[in-house]
Formats: sequence, C-alpha cells, structure tokens
Amino acid sequence: MWLKALRFVAVMLAALTLAMGICHLMQLPSRMTWDQYLWVGSTVQGGLCHLFGSIGAIIGLVAIIVLFLLAYIVREHGRQGFNFALAAAILYASAFALWWVLVYPANVELATWVNGPVPADWTQVRSRWEWGHAIISLVEFAGFAALVWSLLEDTDPQSRAAPAKVASRSKRRRSSR
Repeated sequence: MWLKALRFVAVMLAALTLAMGICHLMQLPSRMTWDQYLWVGSTVQGGLCHLFGSIGAIIGLVAIIVLFLLAYIVREHGRQGFNFALAAAILYASAFALWWVLVYPANVELATWVNGPVPADWTQVRSRWEWGHAIISLVEFAGFAALVWSLLEDTDPQSRAAPAKVASRSKRRRSSR
C-alpha cells in the first residue's frame, strides 16, 4: 500500500513540475513576439513568474528526491519498471541542472533590470530565458513519460504471469520425474 502511495506522490509532484514547464513552453511563441516593455514589464518587474522560482523550485526538488526514492524502492522490492523509474528521476534531475546552466545566468542578468536600465541586447537574454525553459520542459516531459511507463510496466499482466508460468513448468518437470 505504501508503494502505491509513494507512486501517487511521485506522479503528482512530477506532474506539477511538468505543468510549470509546459506553461512556459505554451507561452513561448507569444512571448517571443512581445516588445521590450511588455516582456520586461511582465517577466522582470511584474513578477509574473515569481512563484515559479520559489514554490515551484521546492516542488521540483521534492519531486526529484521522491523520484529517486521511488526508483530505489522499486528496485529493492524487485518490481517491474525500475529502469524507467530511474530514467524519470535522472531526467528530472537533469532538467533541474539545465535550469542552473541555461536559465539561472539569465535570471542573474534580469535581476539587474528591476530598477536599472534594460540593455539594448535584451532580446538575447530573453531568448536564453525562454528557450532554456522550453528545453527544460521537454526534458521533464520525457521524464514524466518514463515515470508513467514505469508504472504501466509494473501493471502488465504478462510481466506478472511470466514468473508464475516458469514456476509451474518447473513444478511439472519435477513431479514428472
């Protein structure tokens, strides 16, 4: 029962994390056409994404921890789906690492724009910020797909029936001797 609860928590946290990434991805085409005043005003000065960095970061970190814990528990209990559960954890951790590499440097630059002037090359920072989030969301999507597949693999009746068939054949062979 607790494995089922852990899986539920993992799916919910991974889905919440993915939802934030998909939100960025879906906004990308429109946001890339915004002028300086609209983009900087909403993103930097308006605080549109403020909760993504605070509450969202906590959800993302807890999701990574729970996903690695899930992979460990699945392996320790000899359940099907370990490889996909581990892949999910690694992909979500990779997405978090990509945030530090792609988005964080842009955030540092954006922080100087809150009360200061916006540089003439602001579109380069916007591109790094927007496309960084898009890449991260695709990695999280792959991680979520791996998580779902790990759950489906463990519910496959054939994967559960296969060990039973092998055991029954072994019993028949011994009894026929």
